[in-house]
Amino acid sequence: MHRVARGFLLGGVVFLSVSLAIESNSFQRTLKVSGPVDLEVTTGAGKIAVTPGTGDAVQIRGTVRVSNDWWGNHDQEIAAVMANPPIEQSGNKIRIGHIEDEAIRRHVSISYEIATPATTQLKARSGAGSISVEGIQGPVEAQTGAGSLRISRVDGQVDATSGAGRVEIDTVKGRVVAHTGAGSIDGRSLTGGVTANTGSGSVRLEQTSAAPVEAHTGSGSLDVRLWSQAAFELSAHTGMGQVRVDPAIAVEGTVGKHDVRGKVRGGGPLVRLTTGVGSVHIE
Repeated sequence: MHRVARGFLLGGVVFLSVSLAIESNSFQRTLKVSGPVDLEVTTGAGKIAVTPGTGDAVQIRGTVRVSNDWWGNHDQEIAAVMANPPIEQSGNKIRIGHIEDEAIRRHVSISYEIATPATTQLKARSGAGSISVEGIQGPVEAQTGAGSLRISRVDGQVDATSGAGRVEIDTVKGRVVAHTGAGSIDGRSLTGGVTANTGSGSVRLEQTSAAPVEAHTGSGSLDVRLWSQAAFELSAHTGMGQVRVDPAIAVEGTVGKHDVRGKVRGGGPLVRLTTGVGSVHIE
């Protein structure tokens, strides 16, 4: 009996996988632009990937899938999307993914791959999917309810929020604000100020110039590498763990196992680091 049931379940998984592959379609559009692009992308349960493209066009590839209710027939909803993809353009302002029809929003998932001019500012939102962005000027605002965020090579400010997922940010010249409810935050080659908060997960930051840093985790370690010549004011605390400061950083103030407060090289931007449970390391 158990063997039969197990075989049936495995067969069901295979059937669902095949159905998913069958119930998918894709469309492509190319929109001509001239000058900086204002781009907004929204999807309910799909992925969003934005990369740099040519200077006079936004190229969009959408992959359409049934998002739930696998046993129903949703050919009509898929056909409606394929015939009229949710893409709007007004000059250099482009909005992708806005769907009025509730049945389509409920049953259809669209993932987007977009190549856009480098001079693009972006707002991207996914209900339950990953978002990746690279090589645009920004600013960038990216938000997902349950998925990872990967953002790299952005000149402007970055705001990245995930309800439950990892946040990776690399080579950003503007200010960075990163939040996740449950996941780690990894920021490298950051030039501007940084705010990083996670409910549960580690935070690792690498800053390449003197600017404010505020990082917090409820449970996890904090590892922060500051610019080697930075002058700053330090406030580091852990409720359960240890605060460690690299020997090359001379702190004028109070240095303890759980708290370090004081000035470095005469003081400057505030670096505030706190964790409820975990270690704090500054270098």
